[in-house]
Amino acid sequence: MKNVTSQQTRVGVALEIASTMLMLASVAFAQKVIRPEQTSCGEEIIRSNFELKEKMHVLGELRDSSGAPFVNSKIILKTANEKDKFVLYRAISTNEEGHFDLGVVDAGRYRFLPSPNRGFKQPIKVVCKEGSDCEITLVLQTSPTDQSFAGCPIH
Repeated sequence: MKNVTSQQTRVGVALEIASTMLMLASVAFAQKVIRPEQTSCGEEIIRSNFELKEKMHVLGELRDSSGAPFVNSKIILKTANEKDKFVLYRAISTNEEGHFDLGVVDAGRYRFLPSPNRGFKQPIKVVCKEGSDCEITLVLQTSPTDQSFAGCPIH
């Protein structure tokens, strides 16, 4: 049998304690996995992502990350009502080149939904280019399908 010094014993005990602490920390910080079907669609917080300070003509272009246009894709513009719920203001579709024209839009806070489904990320904020018209150019990114609310309709 080998002679074990008290220093070797202390090092061994310290390593064992560190290993146990690391294991406990990894358990404490583990993420709870919630599958999309376990999330209630009513829990989603809906915020405006587009605001006009004055009445303007709103038009633009919609493409994906490869540069391809969204052809005949539905675009929805919702407005906040007196209860801060978003209701349909206008719905249009892009043309074969990915262009859209919402016409003249009143000043106010809106929810701009350029994708009819959750396959693409909805923009957090939509901004007009400087000018007399509100020109919007959006490039939509694909959305992961394992996110909360992935199975819920777009609001």
